[in-house]
Amino acid sequence: MITAIVTILMFLVMVSLHEFGHFITAKVMGFKILEYSIGFGPAVLKSKKSEIQYSLRAIPFGGYCKFEGEDEESEDPRAFSNRPVWQRIIVVAAGGVFNIILGFVLFLIIVPFSSPIRTNVIESVVPGSYIEEAGILPGDKVVGIDGKKVNFYDDIALYTDEFRADGVYELIVKRDGERLKFTFSPSEAVTEYTYTEDGIEVKSSINGIAEEPAFYSYESGKAIRDEEKTGTTETVTRLIIGFVPKTEDVTFVNVWGEAWNETRFVVKLVYNSLWQMVTGRIGMDQMSGPVGVVSEVNTVVHSGAGSWLNILMLTALLTINLGVFNLLPIPALDGGRLMFMLFELITRRRVPPEKEGVVHAIGFALLIGLIIFISYHDIVKLVVK
Repeated sequence: MITAIVTILMFLVMVSLHEFGHFITAKVMGFKILEYSIGFGPAVLKSKKSEIQYSLRAIPFGGYCKFEGEDEESEDPRAFSNRPVWQRIIVVAAGGVFNIILGFVLFLIIVPFSSPIRTNVIESVVPGSYIEEAGILPGDKVVGIDGKKVNFYDDIALYTDEFRADGVYELIVKRDGERLKFTFSPSEAVTEYTYTEDGIEVKSSINGIAEEPAFYSYESGKAIRDEEKTGTTETVTRLIIGFVPKTEDVTFVNVWGEAWNETRFVVKLVYNSLWQMVTGRIGMDQMSGPVGVVSEVNTVVHSGAGSWLNILMLTALLTINLGVFNLLPIPALDGGRLMFMLFELITRRRVPPEKEGVVHAIGFALLIGLIIFISYHDIVKLVVK
């Protein structure tokens, strides 16, 4: 029951803010709005103020903002179809942008509880790592990896995900104001997680050299309880650069920058994951749909004393994912509509509404098929567990 309530609240917040983005920008620019609705299906509550009907509907996983002349011709000068194309672009893009802004606001709350902040300055080099042999020193600031710019610590985590065991990479650091280039091979980090009743025991090694064991209790909020894993041990092998980052305490000043960095990281992560899927590096069966999301919500809800923080983190990840995905140039999504509007902006010619409608209808059918496919694999994963 708790999982169901939390899931519904999460979706209500994300969807209502998405639609509010469309609503408020349209209202400011003088569009004629017919209805602002949270949810689909039969209306539970209705209230009409001025010309706008506000509705709360029975199915909470969705919503819409209906405009005059959105899907048909209208003689009203305030109709959606009669507004300048640049205004329509702003209104359509606002939904996804507001989702990303919500993620930023949530990170403003989350960051102070995940103190300290990790930076891209090297505090110490891990003994036995290959960068130690390459000549990397404590105090060096990592500013590039293999031609890719590093702005903050999470960039490093994103780029190292693409490492190969036999690869040789370039690391660019700043030392005493000078940019230095080094070549290195990634180090192999082996981590063993043992799930107990009270927390998670962690044993790690770098290139075969063991590190000091650690223990993360569920009560501290630094570990998420998973009843199905209790009493089991799993081993994860990763390829890393091999250093400990310098950290900073959270202040009123740097929390803004770190929240923005976390938001940018999730946006990059979404695009990177989509690219890996398109190029075949990961399978579509590794994506999660509504069933997978509910399963993840159930895990964080029962994660112990820090569950509220884990819920906020999951909400931040989901709302940014929703915002970015919705802005992709896919028919039936806002990004698909933006694609037609950008065509109109460039060519000064508008695609006939009936032809655009056919494209969106086909896109909608394909999206439904994708959701069914992903949900099937989510259910299979749960059954196999």
